[in-house]
Amino acid sequence: MITQMVEYQNILLMGVSVFFTIISAYLVAIWAFLRRASLNMRAFSFFFLSLVIAFLGRLGYGSALIHDGLVETLRQIAQTDGLSPAGLAALGNAASGANAMIQNSMFIAIIVVYIALFFLTFFARTTLKDA
Repeated sequence: MITQMVEYQNILLMGVSVFFTIISAYLVAIWAFLRRASLNMRAFSFFFLSLVIAFLGRLGYGSALIHDGLVETLRQIAQTDGLSPAGLAALGNAASGANAMIQNSMFIAIIVVYIALFFLTFFARTTLKDA
């Protein structure tokens, strides 16, 4: 059970790192290419970015469901057989609301970044000047 929780954390961290990599690459693309590109090219780029973010959001939702199932299993084990210290720590982390806070923070960050990228994609000519 603990190895599954650790694997969940690995998947979550991988998703977060992929998110930051994609956003960083898109910001470079805005600066280097998209601010001079036609409206059609910017719209296509933003549409593709939207698909990628939707995919990552679905991955995050699926991993949250898996996490909830693992936490519920830990609760059942705690009531019947007892948990190891690592299991108690994982259950305590879920009970404290830390996991929900992280999930909500990531959700809000994705929305804020998405809105910012929209404005940078379509209004970069007025907001980004050549140095």
